[in-house]
Amino acid sequence: MGYYKLIIPRESAWNVMNELAELDCIHFVDYDPTLPMINRPFANYIKRCDDLLVKLSLIEHEMKKYQKRITYCKDVNFLIKNFKQLIKERSKASHTYLDEIENDIDKKHQQLIEQSTNMENLHERRNKLIEHKSVLLKGEALLGQSFFQPANYVAEGYVNLQGKELDDIKVLQGSVKFNYLVGVINKEDQIRFKRIIFRITKGNAWMNTMDIESDQIVDTKNDDAKIIKSVFVVVYPGGGGSNVITNKLNKICESFQVAKYTFPENNMVFQEKLRSIETELVETRNLLEMTKNQVEAYLDDFQRVYQNSNCSQLEELKLFLVKEKYLYTQLNYLRVQGSVLYGSIWLPQGADIKVDQALREVQTNYEGLPTGQLQISPPEGTRPPPTFFETNEITWGFQEIVNTYGMPRYKEINPGLFTVMTFPFLFGVMFADIGHGFCLLLLGIYLCVYNKEIKESDSLMKHALIVRHMVLMMGFWAFYNGWIYNDFMSVPINLFGSCYETQPVENPRYEDEQEWVQKDESCVYPFGIDPVWMCVPNELTFMNSYKMKLAVIIGVIHMSFGIILKGINAIYFKNWIDFIFEFIPQIIFFTCTFGWMDFLIIYKWFVNWTGKTDQAPSVITLMINMILAPGKTVDPPLWGDGQSEASTQTAMLLIALFCIPIILLPKPLILNSQNKKHHAQSASNLTESMNKDLYQKINEDSEGTQENSEVHSEQSGGGHHEEFGDIFVHQVIETIEFVLGSISNTASYLRLWALSLAHGQLAEVFFQMCLNGGISGGGFVGAIRLLIGYTIFSMATFGVLMMMDVMECFLHALRLHWVEFQNKFFKADGYAFEKCSYAKVMQDNAVPKEE
Repeated sequence: MGYYKLIIPRESAWNVMNELAELDCIHFVDYDPTLPMINRPFANYIKRCDDLLVKLSLIEHEMKKYQKRITYCKDVNFLIKNFKQLIKERSKASHTYLDEIENDIDKKHQQLIEQSTNMENLHERRNKLIEHKSVLLKGEALLGQSFFQPANYVAEGYVNLQGKELDDIKVLQGSVKFNYLVGVINKEDQIRFKRIIFRITKGNAWMNTMDIESDQIVDTKNDDAKIIKSVFVVVYPGGGGSNVITNKLNKICESFQVAKYTFPENNMVFQEKLRSIETELVETRNLLEMTKNQVEAYLDDFQRVYQNSNCSQLEELKLFLVKEKYLYTQLNYLRVQGSVLYGSIWLPQGADIKVDQALREVQTNYEGLPTGQLQISPPEGTRPPPTFFETNEITWGFQEIVNTYGMPRYKEINPGLFTVMTFPFLFGVMFADIGHGFCLLLLGIYLCVYNKEIKESDSLMKHALIVRHMVLMMGFWAFYNGWIYNDFMSVPINLFGSCYETQPVENPRYEDEQEWVQKDESCVYPFGIDPVWMCVPNELTFMNSYKMKLAVIIGVIHMSFGIILKGINAIYFKNWIDFIFEFIPQIIFFTCTFGWMDFLIIYKWFVNWTGKTDQAPSVITLMINMILAPGKTVDPPLWGDGQSEASTQTAMLLIALFCIPIILLPKPLILNSQNKKHHAQSASNLTESMNKDLYQKINEDSEGTQENSEVHSEQSGGGHHEEFGDIFVHQVIETIEFVLGSISNTASYLRLWALSLAHGQLAEVFFQMCLNGGISGGGFVGAIRLLIGYTIFSMATFGVLMMMDVMECFLHALRLHWVEFQNKFFKADGYAFEKCSYAKVMQDNAVPKEE
């Protein structure tokens, strides 16, 4: 990684940055990270782009509302070349193309807003007319002959109760004056409105409702949404319009936001009013249709795919604005001085040639414009270079696993390379099953083979394409380890023929009692575990012991490899203190403790204990006695007479204990000594500089100079003690973490056994509960049981084992890498190389957002 200075004339800043952003190899260094973006020179351009993007998002919303098909960009590189050619063919300055687009979008957006507002007003007017028409028709149906009243009772209404047209009101003698309240209310508020009317009038009111047809009234904000409303009629006693009940009812109507209407005076006025409403409805519908056509015409322009483009005009404008915003954001990282922009950049090795060529192309393609200059420079400040890794479709997912935990330091060993191999393997150890692993393997093969077809479809599998190679490798190792465990959905497979056979027991406890005996002492099952071990009573004991020991061996190897990587890091950075006083004692400590335990496990496997199982020592007991009873003769011994084994274990223990103070003490003492020398040298240089300045500028007495030197010396000495304390505390924490972590981390790898055990037991339970009864039963009833059981078995296997258990094993493999493996060597305090790339930012915005 190289550090360079970039100098750009302001008049050609747009053109230079436009060329550089296409290279995908430049990391711009912000000259002042504390300065807000709003206070930077090109903040106004970014704001303009944001405003235009908001307007385009509103237009896109309208297009989806009118079901306009948007063609999204599938090849942003083609679009970038198209933009470049389009701007090059213009006779105006390149950066002014944004002004043209801004004027065009503002004009079309304003026209669309006006038409949309007209649509809403017309919809509202149409709804009012439909409501009025419904009030007239439904009101007549509700009130019958009492619908029309004499002219002098228009405001109040007049009902002849002797006619019994309002059955719900108690019939009184003579004629009584009533007030009408007629309007339209939302159906969902109808019950509450009726209840409140009853309480306010104390039951002295008659109310009835009729629903308006649900397909007539539409929402003014959404044409597809329908609003269900009802016409209501309230008849209540009262001689005038200003009585107390009328005032209360009007307030209730205001709170419910209901529309109130009046009845016509007679049938002639009624018919005339109906005709007038029908005429207005026809005119309103025609205006609505015309306005809708105009809106669709505007939207068709944004939907159209123009020549030399691969997406809709809306998408093309959006991506151009994203590109412009990104360009001005990068320009804001540069410092403006007069008419020149100064900036610092990081470049990968060899990328400076591409940058020089791009700067020359600016001068060639845009005659009359000055180009920028690239100058190599020493890095400023103490911040190290960024970390940059080239990834492909296979390594991307595994690198993201590492980056989620933390970014590697510059030139530090990248755990992502080893994660490609170890992560799927550890997953496979936990998920080991021939059947389930094969299903996962088939899914990975399907995603890899048909990735183009899936990418162009609307399948949910499209979201899994990015990790298809990871799924493929996880399925392969689960399938492979399933053969090692000889486990096919809890059923063993006798592929090569078992090395055991049954024969009668010499002293049987019951009739026809059989036992398994080995055919030949030299017989070894060729691959995996002999299937007979799945049929014996001690199956669970044997498999648990085997998987537990295998998990410990894998864990110790994995962590030892992590410690070795720490030593390689120290050698590369020439940090001999870490190599001699951390790596060497750590690898020796780990080898003498848990490496020794692995050796005992493997050695015990190589000994034939047939006929002398009572003499086989327990590895756990050997390790406990190694700590609690060092030097005690091992009985029963793993080899020899037990004394040599005890001496070896004692030597291992002493070496391990001796490594702990080596890890703890030398490093902080050496660092403290180096810091003292450094501070002493700095103080000496500072004193010489001060003496020279004093002799040149002012003649000051030696006493004052001595006082200054003493004060400085005291301050420096205080800093030494504080710094040494920090170093020592840090080393104490590192030592405790490594020593105790070696124990806890090794125990943590037992999850490889635990998850495999849980997977196998769940598969066995599903098989026994769902399939075993139907298989063993036979006959017609057995076939029915098998059919039902297989359905349940399939759903349980898919939901629990192929979904939940896959996620569980994935998370546990993730933890083993983050905590147990990477903490042995990985600091994770680097920062990523953020390349300036049009293609990346446009690709991120080219994907449609799911609603």
